[in-house]
Amino acid sequence: MVASAVVWIAGLKGGNASADSIPKGLAPPYPNTFFDSDPNNPWNRLYGTLFIRPAWDGKLYGLDEMDPLYWRDTHYLLDGPMHQKVLGVLDDFIQADSARLVTDPLERALFQRILWALFDSLATHKEGADHKDFAAERREIEVRLVKIMKSVALTDDEIKALPDNYRLEVAAKTYPAAFDPAQPEQPFLPGTFFSGAEWVDLMNGPDGPAGPIAPVHVRGVSGRSAFHVLMSLPTGRSDTLDYLKKLNHFEPHWLYSPSLMANPSMPRSVLTHLNAELPQVPVLTKFALVRMANLIDARGDAVNSPLMESVQLRVIGALSSTEKRGSEEYLDFFILDQMKLMRGQGGLVARKKTQRFEMVLSRLMMISGDTLERHWNAEDTSPGEDAPLTSCLQCHGGPGIFSMNSYRQLFQDQTVTPPDLEVGDKAGADSVTWKEQQYDWGLLQAYWFQ
Repeated sequence: MVASAVVWIAGLKGGNASADSIPKGLAPPYPNTFFDSDPNNPWNRLYGTLFIRPAWDGKLYGLDEMDPLYWRDTHYLLDGPMHQKVLGVLDDFIQADSARLVTDPLERALFQRILWALFDSLATHKEGADHKDFAAERREIEVRLVKIMKSVALTDDEIKALPDNYRLEVAAKTYPAAFDPAQPEQPFLPGTFFSGAEWVDLMNGPDGPAGPIAPVHVRGVSGRSAFHVLMSLPTGRSDTLDYLKKLNHFEPHWLYSPSLMANPSMPRSVLTHLNAELPQVPVLTKFALVRMANLIDARGDAVNSPLMESVQLRVIGALSSTEKRGSEEYLDFFILDQMKLMRGQGGLVARKKTQRFEMVLSRLMMISGDTLERHWNAEDTSPGEDAPLTSCLQCHGGPGIFSMNSYRQLFQDQTVTPPDLEVGDKAGADSVTWKEQQYDWGLLQAYWFQ
């Protein structure tokens, strides 16, 4: 049973406005009631050791974060007394067979997914400014994490039976189902993403780039989630399909810059740009990026699950006439509140438009530099206050179709042919295929079956 969180723990989701300083003498495991009403429950103790972290502002972060607050060069768990503390808590959990204390499949799934994220972070750790690799220390934690992940793994049938939290949230009618141009700041959550009635779920066609349609996002979470890219024209699904056909058949797709071609060292991304005459989407076209959790089943295979982790929505409000100039967009971002989900709710909660996401963005882009360990910007008042939600527009700020990086190929090897967007549901399979080709997955498999 999940109770309310211990009051002195600050989460990024709350904006930290009311967070208290860490009480004097408090040390990990940091008290919490994430999995059970008893802070001393071994699941809570392990969670409070691994995922709740102190920052330079004297506050604690990490409670109910979808992804653990670790960067490529974080060594919070790897150095000095903290490393020995971590090994002790992990060993206590394993030796007492504490996995058996929680039988609820949902709680076990949520536990595994965040342990998996920590494992990947350790497996792909990069040396920081101190040039320390921590190879032995990382392996000591990795082996133990995999033992626990394996002990809480679900069968395929249990994974398929996990709650469809998207449907639960839609049924609760907490948010309107449609965008209201008269109230553009009102968050909306469509209930028709996968119904085939309004939205079109996209995938790369045979002539487009291989792999996931949202490669930066898949890479940012190392394939532990599938990302669906959907779009909907305001006049309905049929017109959306007609638009995609027109877009795919348009020529020429790429234009070259003759003045730059004389330099053989120029990358293709500089030499080419999209034709400004591409068929444009109409105002009030909607784009969505839906993130779904992957899990590791009892056989040790990566599989898709019905758990929706986040929804990002963009509505085109106005269009400029050139590729380089931006357009007016309305943004909504829903993210999973795991504690609400464990209480039987849908758990998809709209973030405030002014809420800040520097930590999310830096981890998505796989940037080194632990925001909790170092005070990177002298003007910051807390670690999570560097970049507003509108930072999404740094990558998606082009007008209309030029804001859609799955078509624009901003972070891919641009090709002579169009991306060839098609209708289909390959996001889940593509994320698993991509994951199975990564070093961190091979390492996890070696530990899992040793």
